[in-house]
Amino acid sequence: AVVSTQSGHYGRGKMAATFTGLKLQGELGKFGRTAISDVEGYVELPDGKVLSGSEWGNMLLWDGDLIKCELTQHEKQNCHKGQLQEIFLDEGELITAGADGTVKIWDFETIDGADVLEEDAHFPMEPMSDIFVGDGVNIVSMCKTVTESNNDTNSMWLAQDASGGIWKLDISVSLTKKAPEIIQSYHAGPIRGIAPCRYTHMVASIGADGTVRVFDYLTKRNLVTKKCKSGGSCITWPGRNVDSKMATLIGGFTDGVIRIMALDHAEPEAHEDFKIVLQHAFKPHKGEVTAMIIDDEGQVLVTGSADDCTLFFFDITSNYMPIGFIQLEAEVNTMSWSNSSKRVLVGLRTGVVLEVECPDPGTVDSSVTYEIQPGSLINRYEFKSIRYKIEKAAHEKIKMKQEDEQQKRLDKIKEDQGEEAFLEEKKQIDEENSKQEEMTFEAPAVPNEILKIFPLGDKFYLSLGGSDAGAIYECTFKDPLADMPVPGSMRGQWVRLKGEPLRLLELETDTTVHEITLMRDDSNVMLGMGDGTIRIHKKLEGDGL
Repeated sequence: AVVSTQSGHYGRGKMAATFTGLKLQGELGKFGRTAISDVEGYVELPDGKVLSGSEWGNMLLWDGDLIKCELTQHEKQNCHKGQLQEIFLDEGELITAGADGTVKIWDFETIDGADVLEEDAHFPMEPMSDIFVGDGVNIVSMCKTVTESNNDTNSMWLAQDASGGIWKLDISVSLTKKAPEIIQSYHAGPIRGIAPCRYTHMVASIGADGTVRVFDYLTKRNLVTKKCKSGGSCITWPGRNVDSKMATLIGGFTDGVIRIMALDHAEPEAHEDFKIVLQHAFKPHKGEVTAMIIDDEGQVLVTGSADDCTLFFFDITSNYMPIGFIQLEAEVNTMSWSNSSKRVLVGLRTGVVLEVECPDPGTVDSSVTYEIQPGSLINRYEFKSIRYKIEKAAHEKIKMKQEDEQQKRLDKIKEDQGEEAFLEEKKQIDEENSKQEEMTFEAPAVPNEILKIFPLGDKFYLSLGGSDAGAIYECTFKDPLADMPVPGSMRGQWVRLKGEPLRLLELETDTTVHEITLMRDDSNVMLGMGDGTIRIHKKLEGDGL
């Protein structure tokens, strides 16, 4: 038999031979008086009945396409609190695991023989044993461990925790069973930011699950984890110019909050070597903090948000007192210090780069408002896509080569076979060319967002998303070209116009670039790609990237 489950669905069928081949034949399960439920875990019993889970944590015993009964605990308490994720039949015992972080063991014979009256479809029973793994644990998958001795009494299982971990569980029905042990801990979901410590082999990370973690990447250990109320979005580990002990972590979160945290040694009785202590929290933005940077002197923290389109400046030396904020024209995507530590380069989602003056602490009048009046904006650069022009020029070169080859063939036929053969061949070529679909090359209707800014010398380098991905663009605020009209006839090549990137560094991929770093030897460039790969490219000679 074939059993299938999905959102609000239970199906059962079998493969049948028909005159057109094997086909799956079956029918959908009928929930009847029982509420329709998403089904995650199920197991087929030896006699063909199927035991499945439910959203509210009880087990449903199916006989064919109908529910025979709903298994609960006594006094109509649910078997699990929340979704029942996994069901196993192992050595005559039923094992269930749920989103409530518990694993329970049930007597199979009692379940297999469960029967109820028509008036009440609930069958109450109690588990033989249950294990509470931990608060906030959500078990989504389990598998039995394999022992070298092939011990038939092996009771050790591995459980995957959707909250970020792998647990080792002893599910034996014994008074001497071992306590649950977490053997791996990690982020549950995307990692939104990482920040290495400059002087140790530790790195901090922040995740969409709201956890801040510190890892030792030499020993591959998760040293400490701190859970916050909202999802993380970015993190930085300031240098000694901010904290001589290098113990400060600054995290940005999706609710607009900035948290100043300190890494400290844990108490002797604690399970972890370190602890993360919250020192200060403030909310400068209405929504997600998308970028954070600290100046070279360690005096000013700058934060940016896509939700309220603002940059906020804080005085680190005065316990992160606010200096003021600047309202920008669009959502903030990325930031970097310009070659001057008093200027901030801001990349917007509209493809615009702004250069903004960083105000000195104490120079902004905040008696009425923290908003800094216009005047801080120094330069503005609007990215103009050139990828489509380059692709058009390359296509035209191929087309020109094809036309040249066709003309040579026609000339040869005319010389060898005469005018009539020449006209016939030309007619055939013209028909083939007319059938070819004409390709169009246009600039994107909506500007692509800027993902990363990397300043170098008097230029800055950009990576973008969308149709402009897969390359790094060399740009400048001071374009040496004067305004000039578009050339009338430049087929097969493209000409840079004023405001367009000075140069395109082609990476021969359409993958986005999210990180650009010049390595210590100043001869290689490290790129962090959107597909999870890291690429190292040779830096060009001179002052360019």
